[in-house]
Amino acid sequence: MSMCKSCHKDSKNHTTKLWEFHQKNEKCAWCGLKSWKHSVELWEIHQKTIPKGKKLVVIQQGFGPKTLAVVKKWNTVDGSPYHIEHIPLSMHCSDCNASMSDKESDLADVLNSLCLKCFSEQTDQEYTWHSRPWWTVNGGKYSGGPLVHS
Repeated sequence: MSMCKSCHKDSKNHTTKLWEFHQKNEKCAWCGLKSWKHSVELWEIHQKTIPKGKKLVVIQQGFGPKTLAVVKKWNTVDGSPYHIEHIPLSMHCSDCNASMSDKESDLADVLNSLCLKCFSEQTDQEYTWHSRPWWTVNGGKYSGGPLVHS
């Protein structure tokens, strides 16, 4: 009897594939979490998103989150500061091919690699994410009071 180091259950409660997956301690290049914090499906989705055979770096644009980017070298004059470009990677919806947000890519196994809009359309749910401007929400009131512009 051996205990799993990620879910603390007996090895008999795991399939062979899940047991091997839980014993890995790899870091996901896409989201930065350890492999045992992923489901098997989410780990496979994240690994398929990362391009093979390309040089990758982690960048942070402004105050945004750290993201994975591909290094693209351009044929410019030697010594030019524009010789290298970092192109951010994003996960794409399997239906409409739109870029997915961080939250959508973290839930890709639950959403079946769909964006929230396509998922809500396929499950006949109402999609209201960013469908109205912020000033029309709550009758134009912000934090319980009227907007004051001085």
